[in-house]
Amino acid sequence: MFFVLGLFFLGLTGCRPAEIPLPTRLPTAVMVQTFTPRPTPTLTPIPTATETAVPTSTPVIQRPSATPLPTNTPPATATTPAKAITQTVGLSSEARPIVDYQFKNGARHVVFVGGMHGGYEWNTISLAYEVIDYFQVNLEQIPDGLTLHVIPSANPDGQFLVTGSDGRFAPTDVISDTVAGRFNGNQVDLNRNWDCQWQARGLWREQWVSGGTRPFSEPENAALRDYLLALQPQAVIFWHSALNGVFAAGCPQTYQPSYELATVYGLAAGYPVYEVFTSYTVTGDASDWLTTQGIASMTVELTSHEGTDWRQNLDGILAVLAHLE
Repeated sequence: MFFVLGLFFLGLTGCRPAEIPLPTRLPTAVMVQTFTPRPTPTLTPIPTATETAVPTSTPVIQRPSATPLPTNTPPATATTPAKAITQTVGLSSEARPIVDYQFKNGARHVVFVGGMHGGYEWNTISLAYEVIDYFQVNLEQIPDGLTLHVIPSANPDGQFLVTGSDGRFAPTDVISDTVAGRFNGNQVDLNRNWDCQWQARGLWREQWVSGGTRPFSEPENAALRDYLLALQPQAVIFWHSALNGVFAAGCPQTYQPSYELATVYGLAAGYPVYEVFTSYTVTGDASDWLTTQGIASMTVELTSHEGTDWRQNLDGILAVLAHLE
């Protein structure tokens, strides 16, 4: 018995089992998600004098790598600037006003229009209000022979759906899904409702949208049509987003005064200049219809759906004003 107890105490004091090493921690599995970029729209740029040595499919205008922040634009206010005269062009399908801000009183008119696609392109409305604020304190930069018109929102129904506002709004007011704001209160795409190759169903990217029951069936477009025809402006420029370019208008062939206007704006603003939009067939476009009335018109596509490309567009606007002086 003493022998057995001795063996027991010996085991406690000197004979420990060999330590078993802990298993090495295995690396956590990493899930890799493959992102397939959306195909870039095929656009046919117009060569300028500096582009003769390069393929026409590659614009050569050097553009800023990032959208500069406004540096000399007064802060937005909720009131109408004192130096701007406002006029209601008409009412939307939900009875919201379409407002024109007018600067100076020259014999020739130039019109800038934002928000044709309402809240889906809310940054074009923001740009319009930046332009209004800028000329409120820089009225002398408008030639005396011109009247400058800025219509911030041609689709106030779509704007209200996304921002909750008929007038000015902050970017923080914008809801995350803005697609529904592209259309007016009747669910019509207003830039498929003008009388240039109009179709009841218009194409937007890869989906069909309503072009209305007939050309100018929508009260917004009927009011804007009548207003512009009464003004007989020298030029009408529409702001859209976001294809990063300037597009001349025509129905169906490019209208030469529109191409000249697009070139002036595009070169000054640093946007690529295109004679025609070729990504997909567009019917019932506002800018195209205006050329059938002998009015030079064009579209500016901002580089994103959030920024206003302020410095670029201010340079383009000032160049157009000087060109029309």
